[in-house]
Amino acid sequence: MNRRAWYSLGLSGISVVVGLCAAAATVDALEQRDEIYRRRAPYLWAFYVRHPKNYGLTTAAHWAHGSISDLLLDTPPDPAAAAEADARFLSQAVAVLRRPARVEPEQADVGPAFARLAPLAPKVIDWTHALHEALYDIMADPSLTEAEQRRFIELETDYYLSEPGLAFSPAPLEVIVRERVHLMAQPWFKAFRRDWPQSAHLFWAFHWWHPAVYETQVVYHADQTAAVAQIDQVFWTEVLPQPPNRMLLSREVMPRFAVMAPEAANIFDNLHQFHGIAYDILASPLVTDKKAEIYRMLELMLVRPGDRERALRQRVSSPVPDLDPLRYEPWMRSGPGAMGAVMAMPQGQGRHEGHGSP
Repeated sequence: MNRRAWYSLGLSGISVVVGLCAAAATVDALEQRDEIYRRRAPYLWAFYVRHPKNYGLTTAAHWAHGSISDLLLDTPPDPAAAAEADARFLSQAVAVLRRPARVEPEQADVGPAFARLAPLAPKVIDWTHALHEALYDIMADPSLTEAEQRRFIELETDYYLSEPGLAFSPAPLEVIVRERVHLMAQPWFKAFRRDWPQSAHLFWAFHWWHPAVYETQVVYHADQTAAVAQIDQVFWTEVLPQPPNRMLLSREVMPRFAVMAPEAANIFDNLHQFHGIAYDILASPLVTDKKAEIYRMLELMLVRPGDRERALRQRVSSPVPDLDPLRYEPWMRSGPGAMGAVMAMPQGQGRHEGHGSP
């Protein structure tokens, strides 16, 4: 090889390397995909150790949240196709519930197509699931006093909110759906529950289970092993066969824990609402740029300056402050509930935030 050929080859190689680096830099500039892990703490994995069967329900619920997103993306916007996929997904979800994974799945692993479409969304969900697990662990650790539980809950909430690009707002759900999202005015609103009713009810059953476990850990703290196991039975024998007809809110199912951890209670309501919003967008044929719409919703729902103060200033009272979390009451299955009250509040005036005119 002569000098000219060698020089040409060298320049080509340099060009390739520079091109790859530039492409990588462009991707990184668009969207970082680094990971954050939970705080090191003495109670880490306490829920997993103390309540392994119930931890399995958590893994199955979070599998369902990720995998339904991919199914929605793959299903044509046709009522017959949606009905078939809806029934198939419910059957598959029940099978996963009976034999759940032993560890918590990441959303990108169980919903890879959704993660490719909108990588920020599963990262926000995973980060909030990490808060879920941390608070379960705190409440499951028998060595902690109530004062220590409160202190660690505050630390975990601070840690969660220290990542504002990944953290849902701790402001009450009313603030999010009425003042920012203007949920009922969105063209895709209710698309998922209309075309995928069995799956929607399944998720509402999961959203009963999550807060019911917290409240059981508070009320039956001294003997929570047996009580949390009973929650598992209630889920299988009562809630899954007759799921709630709407999303239950933290104030309804975990009133004492919501007083103990008001910011976390609001964060979990907002997470559960985002699940429904994302599924509506994915299910609706009216949305052509689904990534843009999901990201627009995320921007409206993530924490903002002043939200923590609003969470503490605008505390919402529970309609059932003395609830027994081991009972699945008839009003949980039907009726408007707290979500109905939120939806019935006066609609905000003017242009929609992040929107043009409606």
